[in-house]
Amino acid sequence: MHKDIAMLKKVSRLDYFTLQVFIGLVELKNGSAVAERLHTTQSKVSRSLTCLREVLEDELFVRQQYGFEPNQIAIKITPMVQTILQQYDKIVATTIDKGVQPFQLSVATFEQWSLMVMNYVHTSCHCLEGGVSINIQPWSDNISQRLCQGKIDCCVSTEPINHSMVNNYKLGDIIHFFIVAKNGHPILNSNQPLIDLFDYHVALVNANLHDQPHPIERYAREHELDISIALKSPSLRMLIDHVSHGDDVALLSSAMSMYYFESRDDVSFIDVSSLWRDTNELVCDSYYLNCHKGIKDQLANCLKTLLTEKLDEMQAHYDEAARHRNLTHHQITMCQDASTPEPSSLKCCNPSQ
Repeated sequence: MHKDIAMLKKVSRLDYFTLQVFIGLVELKNGSAVAERLHTTQSKVSRSLTCLREVLEDELFVRQQYGFEPNQIAIKITPMVQTILQQYDKIVATTIDKGVQPFQLSVATFEQWSLMVMNYVHTSCHCLEGGVSINIQPWSDNISQRLCQGKIDCCVSTEPINHSMVNNYKLGDIIHFFIVAKNGHPILNSNQPLIDLFDYHVALVNANLHDQPHPIERYAREHELDISIALKSPSLRMLIDHVSHGDDVALLSSAMSMYYFESRDDVSFIDVSSLWRDTNELVCDSYYLNCHKGIKDQLANCLKTLLTEKLDEMQAHYDEAARHRNLTHHQITMCQDASTPEPSSLKCCNPSQ
């Protein structure tokens, strides 16, 4: 009896916050990431872990190279702790009479994905009660590290992340490539744009997680071609603004980037997709959704499905617009080549008629 009373007193030290720390360490395996999630300090997380070990008389977690790994006891009690926390949350929700709040999803992604796609997720993701609220994180060179530590939930990138705490989902291939330049630029009328490209300073997107060279840089190096890089940036808006004021040209990829330049009146573009794909040495990257394993499987699968749908939709939209432009160009050419350019015949070649 006295032993049971003593144990109950010890267990009473396992408050809501301490149990949150336990679940955080199971899911994120990193003390600093748990501190960031709970908006507290790493020292408080450490004290809670010490409390857990003392009360339950077990180490619970083993330190590994990448963080904390739960042992068999921790794995066994995890569903019990999750149930207790869920009941706590229900008590709070009932007491203050509020509905289920949206899940706060932190995402790091490229500029061309951030606005329309994440809005699409916000309005279309219904796999979690309460929905999903998107917190866009700026793209930086330490995104993969922050993801592995659980400091962000997921990111959209052009390469898988090889880490035990990350799941990778392929969204689709990048099949469209464009050269963008100011109106009237000579390259816009070039018969060999991927060759003439090397005659100008080039602006490129740096989208890789590990600062790898752009495919056109690798191609230039392999063929001993001189390439002059004027600017690298993850911001498409910055690249297009840059080329709109001078003779530099931008090399952009993916139908997702069309939103940033197709409607501008100070730049024009040419589609070099076929030339790019026909050049075997030029790489066609893919888009990946990289998710921390702390995210529920149903949410990760929902995100993968929605983002794949959006990529397919944007590619189909561009292909349809390109077919329309080619048809219009063909009709105009037929009019110009007609042997009797009477007003009536010219009028019938107007695609709007």
